[in-house]
Amino acid sequence: MSEEYEYLVAADAGEPGTVLARARLAHRQAELLAALVAGGPTPPGFVPEQLRIQAAGLAAKRRDTVARVAPELPALLGGRFAADFGRYATGTPMTGGYRTDALAFVRWVLDHDKELTKHQNSALLRWYGDRAGPAPRRRIRARLRAPLGAVGRLGGRPGGGH
Repeated sequence: MSEEYEYLVAADAGEPGTVLARARLAHRQAELLAALVAGGPTPPGFVPEQLRIQAAGLAAKRRDTVARVAPELPALLGGRFAADFGRYATGTPMTGGYRTDALAFVRWVLDHDKELTKHQNSALLRWYGDRAGPAPRRRIRARLRAPLGAVGRLGGRPGGGH
């Protein structure tokens, strides 16, 4: 049994038959997930066309959510956004939140889309550079969200001056 299923054989996991059934189920679930979100092969017992349709729906939902989180990307890429995102999502499972996914997508586009214009390339590099660093600390985020007059109360200059 592989390391990823070790938790199933813990001392209090239950009867050996139950442990084995859980391991088989976990393995089948991993196969199905890989087929749906990472371009994996169709597991036995599933209809390939139905899985393809479901996978396309999940990729479209992921693409649309990334477009809402980062609306600049469809604007920068134009008609290339959907096609590029489809190729990216097929081979790249989502490993973090949608902000992380948007960053990974832009990195992927910069590395794989050889038909970008110079303007698109430089705009994407700027976009990535502006967002790839760590999230601002809590105090800075509060200042960014606060109305201009309230910044003074958060430790900035009185009256919201700069």
